[in-house]
Amino acid sequence: MICAAVLGLLTANGVAHDLWLVAEKRGGEKRVCARIGEHFPASMNAVTADRVERFQVKAGGGVRPLEGTKRGKQFCAPGGPEAGVAEMIVAPRYIRLAAKDFNGYIEGEGFKDVIRARAESGKSASEGRELYSRYAKLLVGAAGTAASEALGHALEIVPEKDPATLAKDEPLAVRVLFLGKPLGGVRVSAMYAGAVVKGHEFPVTAETDTNGRAQLKLDRPGLWYARLIHMVEAQGDPEIDWRSFFATLTFEVPK
Repeated sequence: MICAAVLGLLTANGVAHDLWLVAEKRGGEKRVCARIGEHFPASMNAVTADRVERFQVKAGGGVRPLEGTKRGKQFCAPGGPEAGVAEMIVAPRYIRLAAKDFNGYIEGEGFKDVIRARAESGKSASEGRELYSRYAKLLVGAAGTAASEALGHALEIVPEKDPATLAKDEPLAVRVLFLGKPLGGVRVSAMYAGAVVKGHEFPVTAETDTNGRAQLKLDRPGLWYARLIHMVEAQGDPEIDWRSFFATLTFEVPK
């Protein structure tokens, strides 16, 4: 059954909330936390355990599951690695948005095909019925070659080298994969910790080429995340019009 509530996906002005993973240390304990919000890396909401399909760390040549719990406005698991890749996949969820909110959302994200399809079918004034999934990755320390290995997410941002090894002023080259294949013509954005986003205008934005590649020109050291949303027409379910996928990648840019 479709939920009538927005469920933390969008604010009133149609800006999508992203989910990202961060590493933190509390009282000597390392942990990996999932946060949901607009103002990176602050959290406005937390995913719940029943929605987490995969939460694990790839480090030292092996894979280790993470056991997380909701802690206030975030979802955290102890045992964060010194170096490696953490990942989370969150189960799909239905939302239903009023036409005004949905149109603001797809216009802000630059979903030209969706806008055109709604117009051609005479549904621009209809509510948006959507099923969305979230995929998040975190690079911790010097992740090495693991940083540039795809994890098999439905939508994934894959850096072509470990961001920890970037030279000063060197852009971060990334590949975007959708269902394992390069995804061209989509907008990848990046945001540094503490940045203020106005609407859908992120500090860094680039469009992928036909091979799914883009160059992110990161202008300062510190904590960043890259993000994108991809939306396609839903198939085989009369209650859903659109299927969307959210992907994020959190990483550190060296000084």
